[in-house]
Amino acid sequence: MSTRSEPHGRTLLPDLAAEAAVTVLASPRLPAATAARLPLARRAGPAAVPVLLAAPAGASRVLIARALHALAGRGGPLVAATGRRPRLDALPPLATLYLDVGVLAPEALLALEAVLDDAAVWLLATIEPGVELPAALGARLGAVVLDVPPLAARGVELPAIAADVLARLARRAGTTPPGIAASALERLTAHAWPGDLAELEATLARAMLVADGDIAEADLALDVALAPAVPAPPPSPSPPAPAAGAELEFLLAELAHELRNPMVTIKTYAHHLPALLEDAELRARFETLTNEAIDRMDGLLENVLAFARLGVPRREAVEVGPLIARVLADVEPELAGRAVRVQQTAGPTAVCAADPEHLAYALRNLFAGVAREVPAQERLALEATANGVVTLRFAAGAGAADRLRRLAAPGDSASLADPTLHPLAFRLARAVLERNGGALTVVPEAGDATSVVIRLPTAYAEERR
Repeated sequence: MSTRSEPHGRTLLPDLAAEAAVTVLASPRLPAATAARLPLARRAGPAAVPVLLAAPAGASRVLIARALHALAGRGGPLVAATGRRPRLDALPPLATLYLDVGVLAPEALLALEAVLDDAAVWLLATIEPGVELPAALGARLGAVVLDVPPLAARGVELPAIAADVLARLARRAGTTPPGIAASALERLTAHAWPGDLAELEATLARAMLVADGDIAEADLALDVALAPAVPAPPPSPSPPAPAAGAELEFLLAELAHELRNPMVTIKTYAHHLPALLEDAELRARFETLTNEAIDRMDGLLENVLAFARLGVPRREAVEVGPLIARVLADVEPELAGRAVRVQQTAGPTAVCAADPEHLAYALRNLFAGVAREVPAQERLALEATANGVVTLRFAAGAGAADRLRRLAAPGDSASLADPTLHPLAFRLARAVLERNGGALTVVPEAGDATSVVIRLPTAYAEERR
């Protein structure tokens, strides 16, 4: 059976042959203690007793789930549910349900409780090691737990795991597996393996391709980026950052301010609940508003979490035009919702020196923020020049220019007491741009025109010329 996507974040995963499943679930791929609990996990299938797999994302969790499903003899398909709010109803008969319970939204956890109550499907739940579940759900998933520690904590087993990986790679290639030099094995054991087993497999696959005989330490290339687009330029000096305490105070205040409106919607729904029970039309309207409020809060929190995960930027040459096109496609729902149109002016190829993930995050927040602030049906003119300047022009008037200037300004120019200021997206965009050596300003122009000017770092592009 081939992989097939279904609506609402569900995918039918392909079946795995029984022989392959036995290999996947054998030691050393799984720790010996975990492998010893596999008979219990297999017997859990026919009885629809849930199994909890506590393993890192890079530890082939999907493959382990496919192997368990293949050996349990359920008879139905293996369905993977993804996202924070997957649809968990109308599952096929005798299905096995695979999902990461550590990322589910509160209402999805309630739906999962109903699935467990019905016992019509077998649940293979996964979670990152160390993540705590709500007490009630943790108790229900505690009957059969398979622990797979991070690879970095399995140093004693790593030589056997590496040999097993090389044996599988050699079988695919129809060759004899290479040996591993002692220095290479020491290097493997000392590595932190942030990508877990998936990173080890990729490292050994590359080493096997480049090695002349046994794998030497130089063949591992653990300290080399997989596919750097350009050599990293010297870091550009960054502007001084505001005091950490003040910046955090503004960030938390803005987040609380942005969450207040959807919370009011939900509170209103709860207050009018007795009347809603008698009025189907009003009940449907409030349900829609409540779902929209929850989605808005979820989106805000996901945005802040994405900001927290960005980390230290890695500089490389980035073509600005294609990146802007991808970002505009991402924010199209926000633009379309207010009938805001963006006309991108073609010009010379613009190249900047920045982390592409950081830059996409900053531009996504900035464009979405501008779309919320300008009047509906506004027309925006977007231009990227070869000197690393991206300009977003519109005719929203002096009032919009003043407001956007305050939104884009550093924290010490804004007031926490200002009830009309919602600069979260702008603050996050500006922080990420500055982290990469860029800047953000708002400039009033002749007439009623206003420009948001993004200056991108161009050190590497200038060196190339």
